[in-house]
Amino acid sequence: MDTRFLGTNVCKVDGKGRVSLPAKFRRVLQAEDADCGPGGAPRLYVMHGDTRSEYVECLTGNAYDELLGRIEAMDEGEREREILELLYYSFCDAITVDDAGRFVLPQGARDKLDLDGEAVFQGKGRRFHILKPSDSQAAKDRLAALLDQAAEGKEFFNPISLANPPKPTPVTDNAE
Repeated sequence: MDTRFLGTNVCKVDGKGRVSLPAKFRRVLQAEDADCGPGGAPRLYVMHGDTRSEYVECLTGNAYDELLGRIEAMDEGEREREILELLYYSFCDAITVDDAGRFVLPQGARDKLDLDGEAVFQGKGRRFHILKPSDSQAAKDRLAALLDQAAEGKEFFNPISLANPPKPTPVTDNAE
Protein backbone atom coordinates (compact mmCIF):
# COMPACT_ATOMS: atom_id res chain seq x y z
CA MET A 1 0.00 0.00 0.00
CA ASP A 2 1.37 3.41 -0.97
CA THR A 3 1.72 5.67 2.07
CA ARG A 4 4.23 8.26 0.85
CA PHE A 5 4.16 10.73 -2.03
CA LEU A 6 7.09 9.96 -4.33
CA GLY A 7 8.24 11.34 -7.64
CA THR A 8 7.66 14.42 -9.76
CA ASN A 9 4.82 14.74 -12.27
CA VAL A 10 3.84 17.47 -14.71
CA CYS A 11 0.05 17.86 -15.03
CA LYS A 12 -2.21 19.99 -17.20
CA VAL A 13 -4.21 22.78 -15.53
CA ASP A 14 -7.12 24.43 -17.31
CA GLY A 15 -8.14 28.09 -17.09
CA LYS A 16 -10.49 27.40 -14.17
CA GLY A 17 -7.75 25.74 -12.11
CA ARG A 18 -8.94 22.17 -12.69
CA VAL A 19 -6.23 19.56 -12.51
CA SER A 20 -5.96 15.77 -12.25
CA LEU A 21 -3.98 14.33 -9.38
CA PRO A 22 -1.35 11.81 -10.57
CA ALA A 23 -2.64 8.24 -10.08
CA LYS A 24 0.13 7.27 -7.66
CA PHE A 25 -0.63 10.38 -5.54
CA ARG A 26 -4.33 9.43 -5.58
CA ARG A 27 -3.52 6.03 -4.05
CA VAL A 28 -1.57 7.67 -1.22
CA LEU A 29 -4.34 10.19 -0.60
CA GLN A 30 -6.86 7.37 -0.18
CA ALA A 31 -4.56 5.19 1.95
CA GLU A 32 -3.68 8.10 4.24
CA ASP A 33 -7.23 9.19 5.10
CA ALA A 34 -8.79 7.24 7.98
CA ASP A 35 -12.12 8.99 7.27
CA CYS A 36 -12.26 7.79 3.66
CA GLY A 37 -14.28 4.61 3.36
CA PRO A 38 -14.33 2.34 0.32
CA GLY A 39 -15.45 4.37 -2.68
CA GLY A 40 -15.36 7.58 -0.66
CA ALA A 41 -13.64 10.81 -1.59
CA PRO A 42 -10.32 11.31 0.23
CA ARG A 43 -9.54 14.60 1.94
CA LEU A 44 -6.88 16.91 0.51
CA TYR A 45 -5.71 20.07 2.27
CA VAL A 46 -3.95 22.81 0.28
CA MET A 47 -1.93 25.40 2.24
CA HIS A 48 -1.06 28.47 0.20
CA GLY A 49 -0.17 31.11 2.79
CA ASP A 50 3.63 30.85 3.04
CA THR A 51 4.67 33.95 1.11
CA ARG A 52 8.34 32.93 1.21
CA SER A 53 7.80 29.80 -0.87
CA GLU A 54 7.10 29.30 -4.56
CA TYR A 55 4.84 26.29 -3.99
CA VAL A 56 1.63 25.30 -2.24
CA GLU A 57 1.80 22.47 0.27
CA CYS A 58 -0.71 19.62 0.13
CA LEU A 59 -1.51 17.25 2.99
CA THR A 60 -3.53 14.05 3.34
CA GLY A 61 -6.41 13.82 5.78
CA ASN A 62 -4.33 11.87 8.32
CA ALA A 63 -1.33 14.22 8.06
CA TYR A 64 -3.60 17.26 8.46
CA ASP A 65 -5.37 15.73 11.49
CA GLU A 66 -2.00 14.96 13.13
CA LEU A 67 -0.76 18.49 12.46
CA LEU A 68 -3.92 20.02 13.95
CA GLY A 69 -3.44 17.87 17.05
CA ARG A 70 0.09 19.21 17.47
CA ILE A 71 -1.07 22.81 16.94
CA GLU A 72 -3.93 22.46 19.42
CA ALA A 73 -1.55 20.99 22.02
CA MET A 74 0.53 24.20 21.93
CA ASP A 75 -0.09 26.97 24.45
CA GLU A 76 -2.54 29.70 23.43
CA GLY A 77 -0.70 32.91 22.60
CA GLU A 78 2.53 31.16 21.59
CA ARG A 79 4.07 32.79 18.53
CA GLU A 80 4.64 29.41 16.87
CA ARG A 81 0.99 28.44 17.42
CA GLU A 82 -0.21 31.72 15.91
CA ILE A 83 1.97 31.18 12.83
CA LEU A 84 0.68 27.63 12.37
CA GLU A 85 -2.95 28.65 12.94
CA LEU A 86 -2.65 31.31 10.26
CA LEU A 87 -0.99 28.95 7.79
CA TYR A 88 -3.07 25.82 8.39
CA TYR A 89 -6.45 27.34 9.30
CA SER A 90 -6.64 30.75 7.63
CA PHE A 91 -4.62 30.05 4.47
CA CYS A 92 -5.54 26.41 3.93
CA ASP A 93 -8.45 24.92 2.00
CA ALA A 94 -10.08 21.50 2.16
CA ILE A 95 -10.42 20.21 -1.39
CA THR A 96 -12.80 17.62 -2.79
CA VAL A 97 -11.17 15.12 -5.14
CA ASP A 98 -13.57 13.26 -7.45
CA ASP A 99 -13.40 9.56 -8.41
CA ALA A 100 -11.14 10.33 -11.38
CA GLY A 101 -8.70 12.29 -9.19
CA ARG A 102 -9.75 15.71 -10.48
CA PHE A 103 -10.00 18.77 -8.29
CA VAL A 104 -10.07 22.55 -8.54
CA LEU A 105 -7.16 24.45 -7.04
CA PRO A 106 -8.44 27.04 -4.56
CA GLN A 107 -8.25 30.67 -5.69
CA GLY A 108 -5.52 31.48 -3.15
CA ALA A 109 -3.33 28.73 -4.59
CA ARG A 110 -4.03 29.84 -8.17
CA ASP A 111 -3.17 33.43 -7.30
CA LYS A 112 0.06 32.39 -5.62
CA LEU A 113 1.25 30.03 -8.36
CA ASP A 114 0.06 31.97 -11.43
CA LEU A 115 0.05 28.74 -13.45
CA ASP A 116 0.06 28.81 -17.23
CA GLY A 117 -1.37 25.48 -18.37
CA GLU A 118 0.89 23.15 -16.37
CA ALA A 119 1.71 22.38 -12.76
CA VAL A 120 4.43 20.24 -11.24
CA PHE A 121 3.55 17.85 -8.42
CA GLN A 122 6.59 17.01 -6.26
CA GLY A 123 6.37 14.16 -3.76
CA LYS A 124 7.68 15.03 -0.29
CA GLY A 125 6.85 11.89 1.70
CA ARG A 126 3.81 12.67 3.86
CA ARG A 127 2.97 15.75 1.79
CA PHE A 128 3.46 17.05 -1.74
CA HIS A 129 4.08 20.42 -3.34
CA ILE A 130 2.46 21.97 -6.39
CA LEU A 131 4.55 24.53 -8.25
CA LYS A 132 5.24 26.08 -11.65
CA PRO A 133 7.53 24.16 -14.01
CA SER A 134 10.11 26.98 -13.85
CA ASP A 135 10.18 26.78 -10.05
CA SER A 136 10.63 23.01 -10.30
CA GLN A 137 13.85 23.61 -12.25
CA ALA A 138 14.96 26.08 -9.57
CA ALA A 139 14.38 23.34 -6.96
CA LYS A 140 16.61 20.97 -8.96
CA ASP A 141 19.31 23.64 -9.10
CA ARG A 142 19.01 24.19 -5.34
CA LEU A 143 19.32 20.44 -4.73
CA ALA A 144 22.52 20.34 -6.78
CA ALA A 145 23.96 23.22 -4.74
CA LEU A 146 22.98 21.58 -1.43
CA LEU A 147 24.53 18.27 -2.49
CA ASP A 148 27.73 20.07 -3.48
CA GLN A 149 27.86 21.70 -0.03
CA ALA A 150 27.21 18.40 1.77
CA ALA A 151 29.91 16.63 -0.27
CA GLU A 152 32.49 19.37 0.24
CA GLY A 153 35.78 17.99 1.55
CA LYS A 154 34.71 14.36 1.20
CA GLU A 155 36.40 12.07 -1.28
CA PHE A 156 33.30 9.87 -1.52
CA PHE A 157 29.81 11.08 -0.70
CA ASN A 158 26.54 9.18 -0.72
CA PRO A 159 23.47 11.38 -0.08
CA ILE A 160 21.83 8.63 1.97
CA SER A 161 24.51 9.24 4.61
CA LEU A 162 22.69 12.48 5.46
CA ALA A 163 20.05 10.32 7.21
CA ASN A 164 22.61 8.82 9.59
CA PRO A 165 22.28 9.89 13.21
CA PRO A 166 24.96 12.33 14.38
CA LYS A 167 28.00 10.76 15.98
CA PRO A 168 28.12 11.29 19.74
CA THR A 169 30.60 13.85 21.00
CA PRO A 170 33.44 12.08 22.80
CA VAL A 171 33.47 12.68 26.54
CA THR A 172 36.79 13.89 27.83
CA ASP A 173 37.95 13.52 31.40
CA ASN A 174 39.27 16.88 32.56
CA ALA A 175 40.10 15.65 36.06
CA GLU A 176 43.83 15.93 36.75
